[in-house]
Amino acid sequence: MVILHAGFVDFKVTWKATVFDDAPQSSSAKEFGTHGINFYARKAENEDELNREFAKLNCAIPG
Repeated sequence: MVILHAGFVDFKVTWKATVFDDAPQSSSAKEFGTHGINFYARKAENEDELNREFAKLNCAIPG
């Protein structure tokens, strides 16, 4: 949701790993489930594209 509010669409994680395994404080990193990631996102071409992405998130809330 934060990515959309910043005007980005097509967010995806492209790589994820436990990069701290060999670090001196690796036990702390593992305790907290720390991972390194690379991600991709692009700026929406226009407001209509951004609004379409927001519309995908809307859902009816049961009464």
